[in-house]
Amino acid sequence: MHTWPTRVGSVLQMLDPAVGPRLVLERLWHEVKSWNTIGGIWMQCRPGHLTPSGTFMVGEAMSDAEEIAGLATSATAPIQTDGLPVVARQLRDGNVPIAILMVSHKTSEEAAAFLVDVLSRYCMDRLRVQLEVSELAEENQVLRGALSYDVRQHDILTNSGVMNSLIQSAVRAAASSATVLVQGETGTGKELLAKLIHSHSHRAHKPMVSINAGALSPGLLESELFGHARGAFTGADHERKGLFEVANGGTLFLDEVGEIGTEAQVRLLRVLQEKTITRVGDHTPLTVDVRIIAATHRDLAKDVAAGRFREDLYYRLNVVNLLVPPLRSRREDIPLLINHFLQKYNRQNFKNLDEVPRTVLEMLINYPWPGNIRELENCVQKAVVLAPSTVFVEELVPPTIRSYSENLPRESRPPAAQPQTPAVNPVDSLADALERYADAAGPDVGKFFQQAERLLIIYALTKERGVKLRAARALGINRVTLDRKLVEYHISVKRGQGVVEAASTATSEEGEAVEEEERPARLLSV
Repeated sequence: MHTWPTRVGSVLQMLDPAVGPRLVLERLWHEVKSWNTIGGIWMQCRPGHLTPSGTFMVGEAMSDAEEIAGLATSATAPIQTDGLPVVARQLRDGNVPIAILMVSHKTSEEAAAFLVDVLSRYCMDRLRVQLEVSELAEENQVLRGALSYDVRQHDILTNSGVMNSLIQSAVRAAASSATVLVQGETGTGKELLAKLIHSHSHRAHKPMVSINAGALSPGLLESELFGHARGAFTGADHERKGLFEVANGGTLFLDEVGEIGTEAQVRLLRVLQEKTITRVGDHTPLTVDVRIIAATHRDLAKDVAAGRFREDLYYRLNVVNLLVPPLRSRREDIPLLINHFLQKYNRQNFKNLDEVPRTVLEMLINYPWPGNIRELENCVQKAVVLAPSTVFVEELVPPTIRSYSENLPRESRPPAAQPQTPAVNPVDSLADALERYADAAGPDVGKFFQQAERLLIIYALTKERGVKLRAARALGINRVTLDRKLVEYHISVKRGQGVVEAASTATSEEGEAVEEEERPARLLSV
């Protein structure tokens, strides 16, 4: 008489966890109403867990459904009612109810129980899918954040406040079309700063073309920049586009612009003024839309005063001036750069040089690095290639750097490294803290567990700067459980900062409500 066992496969195929509960129930009812035994299906999804939340129902309405739902347990079980008998179940994630399922029936309790069980499976699968989507969304947000200039700076690694201010100025300048002049010593990373400007400009989808003006003769430089017509000179057997045409719509990076000859300076000035170029050996002007970022290690103002560089071109180039400080002016970046280059060349050379003794690190920090970052990179690369073990020993440091450190005046040398204190056993520290806590608040285990759990959640969220997904992984729980705990303990989280104390109202002595401003939360020692 009962046909439902023969349609089990059809029912299971309908329970797609990617589909919302309303559509699933409608599809399910279209199948089960032909069984002539099921009265109605009732599903209540708790907010904060299954989405969309709310109550969904198909078939005959159940009288006093809320009261009946209150009788549901975590096991699939029948409930007698004044109307049709009901099979119900309360779904839990750990100890937290997430949904209540009820199916009324006329003659077959087995069919109703079967539907409750398969809907339970659907709900748990949907919760799992939602958790995965939430994690992926947060990972996506983290990765998108990594594309901001705070994280992705084209390998501009820095802990220096001066460099961070320079990077922020470069990003602000990137939003405009102004010509930028980057000045700094050789090896300080001027081209990396130019790439940063290009990538944050509206021209980022167009090419960025680079040329070292100091490496080419004047005639060849003009041909490279502006192109040439066929027959313009011996060997010019075809037309050739110049870099201005190649970079049209994008950015042209002119490195060592101070080395450009007088004739090329005149042609470059015309491009900046008229936005047109003329190929060598041709008379037809071509319109170009190119942003110029120029770089030089020379003091162009002195070159202008000495007559080696055109004054009008200098002012055309020097609209936005960015001065990159030398490495000796930002020694706090040296350990960061050493670690970066060690990782880079360890991968390239299949080495594992990862330990830098304090004496070697101090030697490298105190050296003035006349070649700046390029010299430091060469030093680390040589050490990785020649290292016989995983330790960066002093013998791997170039002799010039070692002799400089040895010749430093005694008062200029860094203080000797202090002996490290022995590591403290965390279990012993916890035992001491628990004794002090029990003396002050009593040995109530339940109360202590709540306090400890709250402090650990605050610690993890603060350490991960408010990224809930990472904090949940560190805590060994899932994201849904973490969200529930945040509500339970009234913890407010701000992404990029961590746990904050939410604005709350306190009562002043006069009885007036005073709103406290949001501020970072602090962990208090026990």
